[in-house]
Amino acid sequence: MTRIFFGFAAAIAILTLQTTTASSDDFTRITTKQQYVKLIVGKRWHVGDGYALAKRNGKLTGEFGGKELVGVWAWRNKMWCRTLETHAKDTDCQIISVNGKQMRIVKNQGQGDIQIMTRK
Repeated sequence: MTRIFFGFAAAIAILTLQTTTASSDDFTRITTKQQYVKLIVGKRWHVGDGYALAKRNGKLTGEFGGKELVGVWAWRNKMWCRTLETHAKDTDCQIISVNGKQMRIVKNQGQGDIQIMTRK
């Protein structure tokens, strides 16, 4: 009976790991400025009650927490880097991946918090 339980538990663990891996593979990493411009620029990306809009001219606009978002963006070393004039006033390079109408951002050079934004 114990062997059956451990076998079942191992099977569930493997199935869970495979499901997690498959869902994380649904996102495709953006590694060039050209990809970023084609897939992200000029579209409103929403999270919660806020949104961000990256423009072709390198400007970043939007609104979060009822406050205007103002900044600039650039592409460096396969990462999207943004410098904000409002909110968190710093530069942060981030890993960007997309899955249809979803964009996954991994902050702090791919080592930080993950944020999912949706194009509406």
